Amino acid sequence: MFSIRLALKNLFRQKRRNLITIFVIAFAFFGYLFVESIMNGMEEMSFDNIRAFETGDIQIANSEYWEEREELPLENLIHWNNELEETIRQNQGVTGVSPELKFSANLNNGIDEMGVIGVGAIPERYNEVFQTKDYFIEGSLSALDENKAVIGKRLAELMDLEINDYIILLVRTKEDTFNTIDVEIGGIIRTPNPMLNNSIVLLPLELVQQRLNVDNGITMISLKTAPNQEETVIHSLRNKIDEQNLPISVYSWRESAANVIALSTTKKSGIGSIMSVVLLIGMVGIINNVILSALERTSEIGMMKAMGMKEWEIVFVFMVEATGIGILGGLAGCLLGFLGVYWLVNNGFYLEFFGDWSQYGIPIVDRIYGVWNYPAFGYIFIMGVFVALLSSIIPAYWAAHKDPVEAIYHR
Repeated sequence: MFSIRLALKNLFRQKRRNLITIFVIAFAFFGYLFVESIMNGMEEMSFDNIRAFETGDIQIANSEYWEEREELPLENLIHWNNELEETIRQNQGVTGVSPELKFSANLNNGIDEMGVIGVGAIPERYNEVFQTKDYFIEGSLSALDENKAVIGKRLAELMDLEINDYIILLVRTKEDTFNTIDVEIGGIIRTPNPMLNNSIVLLPLELVQQRLNVDNGITMISLKTAPNQEETVIHSLRNKIDEQNLPISVYSWRESAANVIALSTTKKSGIGSIMSVVLLIGMVGIINNVILSALERTSEIGMMKAMGMKEWEIVFVFMVEATGIGILGGLAGCLLGFLGVYWLVNNGFYLEFFGDWSQYGIPIVDRIYGVWNYPAFGYIFIMGVFVALLSSIIPAYWAAHKDPVEAIYHR
């Protein structure tokens, strides 16, 4: 009990140095919690944007097409008809079905030309699966019913296009011959997904099928499912496909977003590295504090040993003192972290200050928000106190191991 009282008393003897150490630990903890919230928010928003604007919850495609889907081939297509749609919709949990025909094209505005991805879609079906309809600056998705095109705002800016302008898409047909799609721009969108803003041209499905000479062929079917029904629907669909021996396969959105998920895995290892740096900062601060305290109190240590205090009791005094600094630093860090994460969750910040992140494969534009991860607060606090305790042992033992006579006379 005496050792604990002495340690607590010593904790407030060197206020300036201890406050600096507490501040360094608190700042390191704050940095970790802030970055961790951003990284988790980026992951969550990336996945939401992929599902809401690119893939839906589930995708159906020919397995051979799926392996080459990045090349946008017009081979191994699905033959879309009412019977297939009914087969899919009969599965409990399916709330939306959108057939799509994706293809590569060169967009020409009469002066400039650039490569884009064309997507043939049926407006009412597309709205069942994707949230694009909520992000129109001008026009609406019903423009597809009028044989018009919908493009992203960024693409419109790059090609100096406006609503009601005409564009020409140069395409290759299934027979590998050239054809054109001449359409008027009937809508401009600005979504949280950079791919949709920068390089996608939405077109009427029947018009695209006609110009590409694919009859009723489509490249993929995107599905929307009820909450928490994705795995159930996938299992049900696969069973029906096997029973009817259909030449198609079912894929989760995660398989489409493999690259982004790989980035997420890298993110987790990055957070681990940040944690290591944070703990190292805390360790160095504690070790430095204990050593300086021992040097300043050398005579005091010698006097305590001369009065009969055992080495382990002196070590215990320094350990309690270091643990107290770790606790105070951890509490201050968690408080600062709470305020920082609260601001991130409610306000976020603009990615534009840091450049275009879509070039790194991160499907987010504009503002990014943080997310709460309450266990991280407890985890980093406990780890910080534990590290403070461990890092004090060796310097405390060094201080307690001094000969009492030499310590008293500073020899």
